[in-house]
Amino acid sequence: MIGDAIELNEKHLATAGRVLELLKEQFPLLQNSGITIGIAGESGSGKSVTAFALRKILAETGVKSLVLQMDDYFRLPPKSNHENRLVSLAHVGPHEVDLEKLSRNIRDFKEGKPVTEKPLVHYQENTILTEQLEISGIDIIIVEGTYIFETGEFDYKIFIDRNYKDTYDNRMQRNRDEQSGFVEKVLDIEHHIIRNFKKDADLILSKDYNPVIPES
Repeated sequence: MIGDAIELNEKHLATAGRVLELLKEQFPLLQNSGITIGIAGESGSGKSVTAFALRKILAETGVKSLVLQMDDYFRLPPKSNHENRLVSLAHVGPHEVDLEKLSRNIRDFKEGKPVTEKPLVHYQENTILTEQLEISGIDIIIVEGTYIFETGEFDYKIFIDRNYKDTYDNRMQRNRDEQSGFVEKVLDIEHHIIRNFKKDADLILSKDYNPVIPES
């Protein structure tokens, strides 16, 4: 997404390093492996910073990765989507997102295609563009977003176990959306959808941002 600033700190990088060690246990050969990793969680939980921190740590070990953000796949651009929600809260949910298009991009990667075409949101201009994404030579694709576990395209799923009340300060600091009672209602609806994804995770990042392997 154009206009979305991602700032990494040592905590994010340290956690990403621990995640990488667990990934190596699961996938001993990370290079040229065609692995897809999904990172899900609620708004402000740390999905973006976790994805980009993991990309940075992977790069330091010679593994080329690419991050896809679910925010680029909304059917309407940000301002228009917010206005649609104001009309009715029934518009809130996975149906706001073109998850099939996301799945097609992931399948292009899995099938070894050199390029895939994806949407690209420009936040400030409230537009959705299209970009040709070079995926040849990429070892791992990391996808982050609230509803991405609705697709069945991931080899490894990470769930960040922090809800919208836990992440209030993070959301205020990011200040991408107007904070209001209406926004909190939207986040509560999302919470009741997203919390169900926890059971599908291969790895959980706890409220204190530590990796936890779920009991089988």
